[in-house]
Amino acid sequence: MACTVVWFRRDLRLSDHAALSQACRRGAVLPVFVLDRDLLFHPETAVARVAFMLESLRALDAELRQRGGRLLIRSGDPAEVLLQLVRASGADGVIAHTDSERLVGRVRDARVSRALAAHRIPLHWVEPAGATGELMPYSHWSRQWHQAMASPALPAPEQLMVPAPSEALPDLPVPSLQELGLRADAKPIPTGGSAAAFQRLEQFCEGSASRSYYWELSYPSAKVTTGLSPYLKFGVITPRQCLQRLAWLLPRSSGAGGRRDPRGRSAVQLASRLRWGCAIHQRFRFLPQLELSALWSPLEGGSGASPAASGLSSDEAAGGLTAEQEELYAAWREGRTGFPIVDAAARCLQAEGGWLELNFRSRAFYASFLSNLCGIDWRFGALHYMRHLIDGDCPIDHYQWAMQAGVTYHGSKAWTRIYHPGQVAVDRCDPQGLFIRRWLPELRGLTNDQLGSPPAMADYPAPVLDYDRSRRLRLEALEQQRLHIGDVQAAMARLPQHLHPFGYERIAGCDVAWADLWANQPPSALQPSAVDLERLDPAGWKALFSWFSGTSRTNNTSRSTGAARKGNSSKASAGRSRSRRAQGSPGQLSLDLGFALDAEIG
Repeated sequence: MACTVVWFRRDLRLSDHAALSQACRRGAVLPVFVLDRDLLFHPETAVARVAFMLESLRALDAELRQRGGRLLIRSGDPAEVLLQLVRASGADGVIAHTDSERLVGRVRDARVSRALAAHRIPLHWVEPAGATGELMPYSHWSRQWHQAMASPALPAPEQLMVPAPSEALPDLPVPSLQELGLRADAKPIPTGGSAAAFQRLEQFCEGSASRSYYWELSYPSAKVTTGLSPYLKFGVITPRQCLQRLAWLLPRSSGAGGRRDPRGRSAVQLASRLRWGCAIHQRFRFLPQLELSALWSPLEGGSGASPAASGLSSDEAAGGLTAEQEELYAAWREGRTGFPIVDAAARCLQAEGGWLELNFRSRAFYASFLSNLCGIDWRFGALHYMRHLIDGDCPIDHYQWAMQAGVTYHGSKAWTRIYHPGQVAVDRCDPQGLFIRRWLPELRGLTNDQLGSPPAMADYPAPVLDYDRSRRLRLEALEQQRLHIGDVQAAMARLPQHLHPFGYERIAGCDVAWADLWANQPPSALQPSAVDLERLDPAGWKALFSWFSGTSRTNNTSRSTGAARKGNSSKASAGRSRSRRAQGSPGQLSLDLGFALDAEIG
C-alpha cells in the first residue's frame, strides 16, 4: 500500500488541509513535524510563540491519535530528517503546503527540494486555498481568492492509516521549551489546537463582541478582538473556515435594516482583515525581500538617512543608531517615553505578547512613534515586535511596520500617517483611560484629560521628544527621500545577495548559518520561487504594480480615501456601491469584502 509522508509546518490542523486530504486518498500517511534550529533560533523568534506552537503540536497529535494516527516529532535539518523517514517507512513521496512567510523557510524548502530530488524522492507542493505561484494582477488574484474561500472547506479524515511505532519510527513526545534550549518569559500562553480556535471563533460570533467589533475595534480596552491571530499564524484554523462561519452573521434580508445589522457589519470588518492578511502574504510570495527592506530602496532608513545611505544592506543598517537613538529605542521598548498610550502598549506587548489586548490601533500608535517621531528605521521596531508577539506573522507585521513608516508609498502626493501620541490619541483610542491605567498603574490617580500629557511626576518620565518638531523632521526626511525614487522599476527593492535577518548581531544566541550558506542565489532558487525583477517583462511589471500602486485597489477607493482625509470617511463609505469583486459572482462568498488593501488589520 502506498504511504506518503505529510510534512506539517504552519498548517497544524486536520480539517481544511489539502495536503493531508490528498495523501489520505492515496493510502497510508506518515504525519511529521520537524523542529528546525534555523527557525527556533531565528533572531525574530519569540519564545512565547514557540510555546504556543508546542501546545498546538500536542493538540494535533491528540487529534491524530483519536483517528488512529500519530504525529512524529523530529528535530534537526528537515532535508536529512525527511530523507531518513522516507527510507525508514518505505514511503513513496512527501507532500506539504507551500509556505512563503519567511526567507529562512524558503531557503529550507529549496534545500529539501534539492535533497529529495537528488535521491529521486517525489515531493509535491500544495498551494494553500487562495494562494498562487503565478504573478497576476491584483484584481485577478482577488477573484480567484473569493472563489477559493467560497469553496467548501475540506473535512478532517475520519480515520488514518499510519505505520505503527517501531525501532525505525519511534514515538517521541513534543519537547518542552527547556529541552529545546529556550527559556520561557512568563507570558500567558493561549490554549493550542483547532478545538480552541473554533471555540474562540464561536464565542466571537455568538457573543457581544460581534455586535460592537465594527466600531470598537480601535479601542484596546473594549477587548473585542477575536483572539484568533495566533491560530491563523500557525494554520490551526484557516481563513476559509473563519469566513464561512462569519457569513452566517449576515442578515438574510438585504434591505436597509439588514445592512445596518451590527453583527453583519462586524462580520464584514473582520472578513476584510482576513483578506488583507492573505493579500499581504501573496505580496511576500512575489517579493520576499520585503522582509528585509522597504518596498522602495531610497526610502530605507530613519529620519536621519541621507540619499547616499539608501540601499544599505540590512547588516549595514542594523548598526547605524546614534547614542541618542539608542536611548530612544530603549525607552520605546521599555515603556518610558513619557507618552502614556505608547508606554502602555510597550508594557502590554512585553507582558502578554500582544495577541489579545494589543489591537491594531494600539500597535499602529506604538509603531508610528518609533519610526516617525523617533526617526528610527522601522526594522528595529519590527525586530522587537516579532521577539514578543505570540501572533507574530512576518508578512503582516513587517508590512504594517513599513506602512506606518511611510515607506510603502511613493510620489509627490504620497500619504504618511503620523499619529499624535498625546491627548489626541487618548481621546480617540482610550477615552476612559482603562488601557493606560491597566498598564501604567502609576497614572491611576490622574484624570482622563491628563492621560495624554501627565504633569511632572516622580515615578513617571517626562516626554522624550517634542511631537511637532519630530513630526516636521520626519515629513521633511520622507519628502527628500521620495524625490530620489525616480524610475520606480529601478527603485523597487531587489532581493539582496545576503539574506541575513535585520539586526541579528544584536541578538545573542541566534543562528543565521542558513543565510551564510545561501549567498548570491537568484530569486528563482527559493522555494517557492520569487519574482526576478531583472527578468520581468512589461506585462509582468504591470501585474506587479497593480499590487503596489499606493492606496487604491478598487474603482472607488481613491475617492473614498480623499473623503477620509476630509473627515467624511464614514459618510462617504456608506454611500459607495459594492465593489465588483464583492458582488454576486458564481460561487462567491456573500460577504461584501470591498476595501482598500492598505487598511489596517486587527
